[in-house]
Amino acid sequence: MDFPSPKSNIEKLQTYKPNFGKSKINNLIRLSANESALGASLNAIKALKIFSSDLNRYPPQVSDELVSAISKRYSLNKKKIILGNGSDELISILAQTFLNYNDEAIYTEFGFLQFPQAIAIAGAMGVVANDVNHTACVDNILSKISRKTKLIFLANPNNPTGTFITKKEVFRLHESIPKNILLVYDAAYSEFVINDDYIDGSELAEKYENVIMLRTFSKLHGLASLRLGWGYASENIIENLMKVRGPFSVNVAAIMAGVAALEDLEFQKKSVQHNLKWMSWLEKELKLLNLEFKSSITNFLLIKFPVELEYSAENAESFLASKGILVRGMKVYGLSNYLRVSIGTKEENLKFINELKTFFRK
Repeated sequence: MDFPSPKSNIEKLQTYKPNFGKSKINNLIRLSANESALGASLNAIKALKIFSSDLNRYPPQVSDELVSAISKRYSLNKKKIILGNGSDELISILAQTFLNYNDEAIYTEFGFLQFPQAIAIAGAMGVVANDVNHTACVDNILSKISRKTKLIFLANPNNPTGTFITKKEVFRLHESIPKNILLVYDAAYSEFVINDDYIDGSELAEKYENVIMLRTFSKLHGLASLRLGWGYASENIIENLMKVRGPFSVNVAAIMAGVAALEDLEFQKKSVQHNLKWMSWLEKELKLLNLEFKSSITNFLLIKFPVELEYSAENAESFLASKGILVRGMKVYGLSNYLRVSIGTKEENLKFINELKTFFRK
C-alpha cells in the first residue's frame, strides 16, 4: 500500500448519508427530514440579518449568552450545559470521550442512525437491543449489558418510529443500570410532546452523574441549517466533553439566532399547536385510506404501506417524488414497507394527502 491507511474500523465503515429524497421538480415539498413546518422564528431571522460585523473574529469557546438563555428557558443549571455544533457533534464526542476499543455501547433496534456510527468511529462495539412493537424495550436493553458496556444510547421520543417509553420505564432503566454506565438520553423532539407520561431527561441529569440529556435547535426552533445543539449533565461530564469538543465549535450566527429563538415563546407555542392540529388531521386522513401508522408524539409519522408491489412504500415514494413531494424511505432500518413523513404546512399536508389518494386510485 503506497498511501496512508485509516484505522481499520474507519475503513470498514459506510459513510452516513442523510437521505432527503430526490425529484426532478424544482418547487419541492420536503417532508423527509422532520424539519420545522413553520420555519424559524422571525426574531431569529432578524438576528441573522444584523449579523455582519466581526466576521474575522473567532466565536467564544462557550457563549455565556446562549447558555444563560437555555438556562432561563428550561430552568436549568448553567454550569451543567454544554453547547455543540448540532447534537450530532455531542453524540460523536460522547463516544470519543467514553469508549475504548474493547468497550461496548448499546443502542436500540430502530434508534437514530448516528448512534451506531459514532460508536464505530470510536472503535468500540455497538450492541443492538431489539425493540418491541417499534418501541424501545427496557428489558431488552438491560439484557444486553455486560462488563464491557460503557454507554447506552436512547432516543426518546424515537426517530424514525415516533414512539416513546414512559417516565416509569425511563426511571426503571436508570435504576437498573450500573453507576459506571452513562445513559445518553436524546430528547430532540421533546418540545413537541404533550403527554404527562413523558420525561425529557433533564430531571435525571440534574440528580445523577451517569446521565446526559441531549437537545437540538433543528426541530421546534427551525434552525437546522445552523447546526446547533446542547447537552445537560454533571459538571464532571461536561468538563471531560469540553476536552474533546473543538474550541470553536458553535459559530456566532448560530449563537445569535439561538438566543432569539429561545426568547420567542409565542413562535414556539404556535409551532407546537400547528403540529398537534395537523398530526391529528393527518392521522384521520390515513385511516380513511386504510393505512396503518405508528402513533407519534413527534412532528412525523411512520406509515406502513401494503406488501403488494403496486402499492408498496417504494412505489409510493417514487410516485410522490414525481409530484414534487419528498418523503423518507425506511429501507436502511430494515423497514422496507414503511415511509416516514414529516408534518408540513397546511398547503403541504393537503397536497401530500391528495397525491397519496391519487396514488392509490391509479
